[in-house]
Amino acid sequence: MLCDKELDFFSGIFVFNPLDDEFHLERIENNIISICEAASSTAHRIKIVIALNKSKVKTQNGFVNGTGTKTDNLVSDLKQKYNFSILEYQGVNACSHGYNFLLKYGHQKTDAKYIVIFADDYIMPNFWYDLMSINFKYHKNASFIMPATSFVAQSNLKYNIDLMPEWDVRVAEKGDHKRLNIKTIYGGVKIEHINNIAKQFVNNKNIPFYEPPSFETTAFKRELIDTVGYIHEEYFSCFYDNDYFKMIENKGLTGYIAKNCFIFHYGKGATKALYKETADEKYEESPVVEQLKSDVLVWNRRWHKNVTPWWGKK
Repeated sequence: MLCDKELDFFSGIFVFNPLDDEFHLERIENNIISICEAASSTAHRIKIVIALNKSKVKTQNGFVNGTGTKTDNLVSDLKQKYNFSILEYQGVNACSHGYNFLLKYGHQKTDAKYIVIFADDYIMPNFWYDLMSINFKYHKNASFIMPATSFVAQSNLKYNIDLMPEWDVRVAEKGDHKRLNIKTIYGGVKIEHINNIAKQFVNNKNIPFYEPPSFETTAFKRELIDTVGYIHEEYFSCFYDNDYFKMIENKGLTGYIAKNCFIFHYGKGATKALYKETADEKYEESPVVEQLKSDVLVWNRRWHKNVTPWWGKK
């Protein structure tokens, strides 16, 4: 049920759609409705907060706001049906900063036992909260649990699901996605599709966590955040999750990958709404390439790594 206090879960959703991309409007709507419906379907107490990215976004043609008017109106309309809160994030345009904004809110402003942050391109099956709660009861030593998903780079989390004929699946026109033949889903997905797909996995066994991680969708116990703190603030869009889970590892905390608890990911949802040709911000001519390079340098410095920029030209 959707509540404001004595919470089991805090769920924060970071919304980004500066060009009011029509495909991403569909993805955002599915994201919010699915999470709200899952919260309404459980006896667990859930608070949902949506943060609209109101930062200034650098593009090849100047600066725009992180969400457009159509996106703002969509979220406002959905609020009339569902009991969620809306915040505006106005800091540096970077997903890690937006996620940190919500992480701090959930930790400091609510009493939730578990805190989970979502990007706006996931669809949650309606039994997700119940299954995640069962997982925490079974794994009493778990400080975090990370669900399985789709269309991600992390092979440890990824299920290769069957594609339905009505889904709009594409490879970007240019860039590394084109060269590497990376497919993502643009639209056509229904929430009921994901409810049915997720049922295929509910009897699978969970496994101890191993890298690489995904910060988004991971359910963190409040005590973990008490101990580890928040995302390191030098990051923009890369390595913030790797860094956070290194800090978790250094504290000796235990986590699991929930192979029985699937959540659908479109793949690069908000990113491809802005970078339409490449479906990714990672290319040599990117307007945020200096942020990307900075992330690599911060990761290398903090953890004694030797990563070099891996992205190609547009």
